Amino acid sequence: MDASPPRERQEPKPAGKTRMLLVRVLAGLVLIPLVLLVNQVGGTVFAAFVALLAAIGCREFNAMFDDLIPAGIGLVGILGSALICLAFHFGSLESGTALATLLLVAVLVAGLLRQNRETFASTAGMSFMGPVYTGWLLGFFVLLRDMAGGPASPVNAGREYVLMVLILTWSYDTLAYLGGSFLGRHRLFTRISPSKTVEGTLAGIAGSVAAALVSKMTFAGYFGWAEVVVLGLLMGLAAQTGDLIESMFKRSAGEKDSSRLIPGHGGLLDRCDSLLLTAPVFYLYIRLLSNWV
Repeated sequence: MDASPPRERQEPKPAGKTRMLLVRVLAGLVLIPLVLLVNQVGGTVFAAFVALLAAIGCREFNAMFDDLIPAGIGLVGILGSALICLAFHFGSLESGTALATLLLVAVLVAGLLRQNRETFASTAGMSFMGPVYTGWLLGFFVLLRDMAGGPASPVNAGREYVLMVLILTWSYDTLAYLGGSFLGRHRLFTRISPSKTVEGTLAGIAGSVAAALVSKMTFAGYFGWAEVVVLGLLMGLAAQTGDLIESMFKRSAGEKDSSRLIPGHGGLLDRCDSLLLTAPVFYLYIRLLSNWV
């Protein structure tokens, strides 16, 4: 991995922005129906799909920090990221926690056996970060999908919760991209991601709130008006934070994209960076805050 600081990306010309938008749309037309179909099916199929995404994401993460994560330990992390998602489905949140604990112990012991004092802390930390960042956070989609309906929500609440997370996050990403590409003037966090702008962020949050309102008026009527506004704001902020966190990981690794897996999007982590935080935030809202609003 190149240790030199990453070069600032040049702003694409308008024609380049239009081509990139077209590629992103075409990729979305392939991926979005697949995700929606898997969510409709639910159950073990959904959990296995999320586990596969977590494993791919963990592999991308390991590849970005391959000088810190030995191949053997990285393979354990990739397997562990998938198993955490499956544990959430076949067991519970406690089962996933127990598996993550075992994974941490395995990583620490593996690092201990290498007997390299200079890299022990960085190797152990990054080796455990990959499966937690991907498997644990994406696993909240599994927890959401497996939720049963309550007194004020339908029996298929889990399916609608996942759908709402996807719609709000995609709305944020789309409006933030368009707002930043065509209206962006003021940089948000230049040292983290020079392409992020204040205008794009505000457009994205507005898109998330609007999507939450539309969700209430169509399939999520059991939420109150205040709730969906709060959810829209929370999800927009979570999506932006997730995007910035992944950007910081890439800048730390000196990479532009996590991989070249998806045309127009980069890697899986580049596509799922916002979702890595919006799913946990939505889950915690349902579990902890929904009765307060």
